[in-house]
Amino acid sequence: MTTETQTLALVHTELSMLVTALWFEIDHGDGSAASGFFTADAELTFSRRTFRGTDEIDGVYSARTARGPRVSRHLMSNLHILRHETDLVEAVSVLVLHAQDGEPPVPTTVPVLVADVFDRFVRIGGPDGEAPRWLVAARRIENRFLLPGDVLAVPTE
Repeated sequence: MTTETQTLALVHTELSMLVTALWFEIDHGDGSAASGFFTADAELTFSRRTFRGTDEIDGVYSARTARGPRVSRHLMSNLHILRHETDLVEAVSVLVLHAQDGEPPVPTTVPVLVADVFDRFVRIGGPDGEAPRWLVAARRIENRFLLPGDVLAVPTE
């Protein structure tokens, strides 16, 4: 294995861990810590609706929580790196979302959404301060399959 392949494998692992930790926060928490996975000026786009900065991202998840109890599982797979530079990566992954308002167990096992998630990650921190870490600078979720009549818990228009 070459050094370049090892570096790419490490980056792939780090980004997979970041993305799954973000979905875990949303599924098992209330999403209130979700903005901590984004840069201060990040963009988060659901279909045609874009939120800019961590304050607006916090607002998305506060509104989601205010709707009431919701059960969700965001299943991520097929993370594929499209572009890799030292401190910047663009990648796409597949999201399969099982979700419904209410308390568990919910009476369905059919996913409400299958989407492509396009992320631009940047590595921040460094030699003068904190250890370098990856954050999401931009995320765009493009729906590929959407169950008719189902309601997503985030604004998409």
